[in-house]
Amino acid sequence: MRNLREFESILLNELTKSSIISTEQKAALLKEKNLRKKAILDSLREKEIVEEEWILAFMAKQCRARIAEKEEEIKPTGGAAEDELFKEYGVLTAVKEGEAARVYFSGPVFDAAWSDIEDKLQGEIERVVTDKKRYLDLREEMKKNIGIRANFSISTAEELQTVPENQRAIRFVDEVIRKCIKLNASDIHIEPQKHNFRIRMRLNGVLHLFGEYSMAFFPSFSSRIKLISQLDIAEKRDNQDGALLFAYKEEESGEEQDIPFRVSVMPVIYGEKIVMRKLGGDASVTLTQLGMSGNVLGPWKEITGKAHGIILVSGPTGSGKSTTLQATINEIKSDKINISTVEDPVEAKIAGINQVQVDAYKVSFADALRALLRQDPDVIMVGEIRDTETAEIALRASLTGHMVYSTIHTNDAASSVTRLVDMGIEPFLVSSSVVGVLAQRLSRVLCNSCKRRYMTDEAEMSLLGLDNPSEVYAPTGCVACNNTGYTGRVGVYELLIVDTHIRRMINEGKSDIEIKKYAVETLGMSTLFDEAKKHFLSGKISLEEVKKML
Repeated sequence: MRNLREFESILLNELTKSSIISTEQKAALLKEKNLRKKAILDSLREKEIVEEEWILAFMAKQCRARIAEKEEEIKPTGGAAEDELFKEYGVLTAVKEGEAARVYFSGPVFDAAWSDIEDKLQGEIERVVTDKKRYLDLREEMKKNIGIRANFSISTAEELQTVPENQRAIRFVDEVIRKCIKLNASDIHIEPQKHNFRIRMRLNGVLHLFGEYSMAFFPSFSSRIKLISQLDIAEKRDNQDGALLFAYKEEESGEEQDIPFRVSVMPVIYGEKIVMRKLGGDASVTLTQLGMSGNVLGPWKEITGKAHGIILVSGPTGSGKSTTLQATINEIKSDKINISTVEDPVEAKIAGINQVQVDAYKVSFADALRALLRQDPDVIMVGEIRDTETAEIALRASLTGHMVYSTIHTNDAASSVTRLVDMGIEPFLVSSSVVGVLAQRLSRVLCNSCKRRYMTDEAEMSLLGLDNPSEVYAPTGCVACNNTGYTGRVGVYELLIVDTHIRRMINEGKSDIEIKKYAVETLGMSTLFDEAKKHFLSGKISLEEVKKML
């Protein structure tokens, strides 16, 4: 098809020829087109004159395309070419390595446009027509992502070509790191692929694409990162771990500070993948600022005031465990007690306590912990319980008059207790030393400038256990939140207090499910889901964040 006039002529002829519309309906459609400047296809869909299935079949025939399967997963990809095609022709493009690029559309796309699309994507394409509703949902998501990429953009490949070659890698690495700090992203991912490498950053727990670059530039870029991270530039076949301090100057205030990063390099099939994690959280953060509800904050302060025992904070990587421990130490520290920590690495420097940096290749957590016990500590914080030896030393230390804090990777509070037993620790040692376990997650907070109000439907009421519809909020996206719909994150907590009955259950080998059931029904423990539900009903987080707790 060459243009809209030709398309609409064929469309109307097909509809009348198939007796789907009458001559009078055809005339009405043409009149509406002339008066309201409304496309005939849009009128057909809006008035539901024709079934969507018929329209899809017609579009597929005219554009030599296939119809998208109902269960087909459509994930439009982002990039300069894809964004330009979306803005110009309204098509959604999904590019996957080694496959033809899929170009999704819902309205007519003409011959000249298809020719341009093929040129810009530089390869074979597959045309796929999808229904209007699905297309509109995908289009809104694409608009958000384009906004994100526009606000988060870093130098393009073309812009880098204007920089002298000997300065190119230095400038680009600095730019990427500065962007990470400015946006408060937690991680930078540099990922080599067959023809290019991409840079993504994790913002509020979600990865966003920042740019794609030719693999010709990758060796100098990766070497620069390895150099400033004190890693071996020549080593490309082995894993490497390093660290760096980046001198960052705040644009508005002019304040200067050194931001620490942990760097991990791992060989993959097309080169070396590099992940840079930003450390150095706010060492002055308080428990109140973390977002703990009253039924968690009160009991947490009570158990952290005990003289001995071990308290665990559990959750996946990036769930804020270290920040919770930092806030707790800020709460209990005083000139009257000796607080020491063993960390790998030290994420935030806290005034008034003694922090030990562990080097996995020279000194293990267990070795450092043994040495620390000879330093007359009152409170010990172990960065992570990684193995049986560290767990046993930490638990035994808590039985000899020390208060011990540590983190562990488990899904909820009750499973942390049974995990220690699974690691080979005697049940009596676990039951007599563990005082409490705090499980936590971080949920994205809705942007107050653009969050959208709506009433819960039956499915949502069933999921949340609600008797009546409630007024809640969903993300939209605006300039204030960089079109993500979210600004920052809030902690969601589940606190298990170990009482006499739970100690008996641990000794008897009861499962984490039985322990959790008792804690909820008898002790009134609020689960992660319960806490997330409260945040949702108060308008702070979205339903999507609540579902992550299931």
